[in-house]
Amino acid sequence: MAERSPLVAGIDGDGSFLDVGCANGQLLMDVLEWCPHRLEPFGVDIGDRLIELARQRLPTATFWVADAWTWEPPRQWTFVYSLLDLAPDELRCEWLRRLVGWVEPGGRLIVGSYGGRTPRFEPVDVAAVMKECGMEVVASSHGGDPLLTRFAWTTK
Repeated sequence: MAERSPLVAGIDGDGSFLDVGCANGQLLMDVLEWCPHRLEPFGVDIGDRLIELARQRLPTATFWVADAWTWEPPRQWTFVYSLLDLAPDELRCEWLRRLVGWVEPGGRLIVGSYGGRTPRFEPVDVAAVMKECGMEVVASSHGGDPLLTRFAWTTK
């Protein structure tokens, strides 16, 4: 929890929340618990079995089975969350620009990176990557001791 919960620092009010690459919905469920704001949950993942687990875990949420690289979302969201590593290094900026298009005006794109314990490696400096891609970073947060997660967000 201490490693992943700092991502909710990017959620500054009530609204809709899309978890891109939501897998089995565990993080989405945790965000709903950790966040003091009311969120309407959504998720998208390429794995149909994972989405089935997510639907069992959060039956009131809306989930799609889709490849986020080619998916045409049916709407925009107040908050869109994704891990940076869903894109290869050379496509990070393209990925981030694609995701920010899914954010409603005044909403936020929140991006995360996880490090590892074994082998030990630090998470990518998400804020630096977002800045390299020409995005204005509103703020950032991190978690773990030693450092295991980094999050940064921009407002649309």
